Amino acid sequence: MLLAAARQVGELLSMVEDQKNQLEWLRRQVFGQKSERLVDLPGNTPEIPDFEMPEPDEPKPQTVEIPKHTRRKKGKGNYTLEIPDGLERVEVPVDVPKAERTLPDGAELVKIGEDRSEKLAFRPGEYYVKIFVRPKYADPNDPKLGVIQETMPPAIIEGSKFDTSMMAHIIEEKFAYHMPLYRIEEKLRGRDIRVTRQFLSQIIKACGQKVVPLFNLMIERALSQGVIFTDDTPIKLQRKGKCKEARMWVYIGGLPNAPPYHIYQFTTDRSARHPMEFLKSFKGVLHADAFTAYEKLGKDENNEIAWAACWAHARRKFENALSGTDSDTALWVMRQMRYLFLFERIAWKHKPDERLRIRREHELPVVDKIFSRFRDEIKRSDLLPASKLANAIGYMQCRRQNFRNYLDNPNLRMDNNIAERGLRKLTIGRKNWMFVGSEKAGESMAALLSLVQTCRAMDIKPQEYLEDLFNRLLDHPARRLEELLPDHWKRLRQSESAQK
Repeated sequence: MLLAAARQVGELLSMVEDQKNQLEWLRRQVFGQKSERLVDLPGNTPEIPDFEMPEPDEPKPQTVEIPKHTRRKKGKGNYTLEIPDGLERVEVPVDVPKAERTLPDGAELVKIGEDRSEKLAFRPGEYYVKIFVRPKYADPNDPKLGVIQETMPPAIIEGSKFDTSMMAHIIEEKFAYHMPLYRIEEKLRGRDIRVTRQFLSQIIKACGQKVVPLFNLMIERALSQGVIFTDDTPIKLQRKGKCKEARMWVYIGGLPNAPPYHIYQFTTDRSARHPMEFLKSFKGVLHADAFTAYEKLGKDENNEIAWAACWAHARRKFENALSGTDSDTALWVMRQMRYLFLFERIAWKHKPDERLRIRREHELPVVDKIFSRFRDEIKRSDLLPASKLANAIGYMQCRRQNFRNYLDNPNLRMDNNIAERGLRKLTIGRKNWMFVGSEKAGESMAALLSLVQTCRAMDIKPQEYLEDLFNRLLDHPARRLEELLPDHWKRLRQSESAQK
């Protein structure tokens, strides 16, 4: 009887403690600072070695009755693209070479007419219309020779009313500056250019499918670096009735001084099979959180993958434990972690050998001290197994080697913030465009988002790169596809500029 009562009291105390922790956590979320950084430092802060320091950087829904209404049917008057007459027109001659329109006797063919094809184009700050003028030639004395005319320049979407510059502009607006299609449509309407969202969506999907070969080459090059940062975030996939939760994954090449390829992958769910399939040929170190797939990959010796756990993820768990009765321990751990991050900022200002020395001499003792404190805390009889502190300690203690991996490799980092920053570009846009229309649209989005965000990471203007890519992609030899990768494209542009 007494044992049962004591057990019940213990359970109730644990429940009360948990409720207190939740309440305190909610108060800090509403009224406290939002930064995860620990601002205060105690008076006994360890002395930082004399290194070259870096510069500081829902109410209940009400039921209302809606009156009946009729839906207007789509008729012949609907448009996909309507260009105003007052928009600037720029003629682009596409003529037959003079040698081809000259007869054997020296006489030239006579121009008998021309075709004019209009395409909506864009240059920074304004829209205009390109008119491709293609003269027709024939021999008035010999009609049997027929008519010759230069063909239209190759286009990534044959017969489209959008010039490649306009396609690049739409893609940059959506995937670099997070503009949903309805706002792009509204901006164009403000210039008397009428185009439907469905038409814009078709353009984006078609462009995304065309760049898949280049996208696959980027994946291959990123995985070959041997260091990958990865994370994922939910996005909504449109379905009849209620939207389904899909997923967007990011994989970023993390080898220092290598191209920072940003690879995005769209999937319809968060199954562990997706990253395991994507990384099946990868060999090296994977920076990630403790998702099931990454832990499996890190434990499978045949995959030759080492999983480096993220200290920033672990720090958040201790930050959540600041509201409990064990806040002193959580605060102590966060301070020790801050020392590690300060040393890392210093270490990354130096060459790899010096970076390793700093880690072994100054960071390794702090790491050992943290895990030694964990062992002491676990032995405490008053540490509730369900408390946030016990959860945070358990998270790190059972993955001790994964948290220490970065200490022995100068190319690794102690956190996965690179991948989180890569996803931030997507989450900002997600608030605006809200959902993906179809699986095909999600795949096209992943390919184009990868190109755009890789350009931004390499300080390349997405508009210039995409326009040139769309002009060259169809005629470019497959064996030289790597020349169209953003880093190769940038080097070629810089070389051409230096020669001028």
